[in-house]
Amino acid sequence: MTKPRNIDSDIFTRRPVVDLRARLNRLAVLAEADIAGYETFMEATIAAAMIIAHADGEADLTERRRVISLFRTNPMLQGFSADDIAREVVVHTQAFQLDHASADRRARSQILTADLSDDQFRALLGVCVSVLEADGVRHPAEEDALANISTMRPWGYR
Repeated sequence: MTKPRNIDSDIFTRRPVVDLRARLNRLAVLAEADIAGYETFMEATIAAAMIIAHADGEADLTERRRVISLFRTNPMLQGFSADDIAREVVVHTQAFQLDHASADRRARSQILTADLSDDQFRALLGVCVSVLEADGVRHPAEEDALANISTMRPWGYR
């Protein structure tokens, strides 16, 4: 004869840790899905910021730090990890050090091919302005680069 069990008090039938893990995994998957569509936006924003940072010939450390801090504070960009952002910044920095002209063309093509919404493009320009002001010097080459980036707007942006 089997012994009757109270299912509600039996830890092995409820498995709270397993349920918690499953819930956390679902939340992680949902968070990944939320930022999955924004990868091109992140890449275009970093490309634009690096164009501004390298426009005067060299990227100051404060400009690179500003890019990372902006991703932490901007609600549209918060979903990305600092490691992903730093990795992308390093790739652009190395490319600009090797060949400034080809790195500039590549970064501009990333912005042009990204299918950005109006809000995303406004956020991209906001990041650019903040990077331009990061080192305390508004270099004319940086202002020209910002003007060029602002002409790369998506259709319908005003």
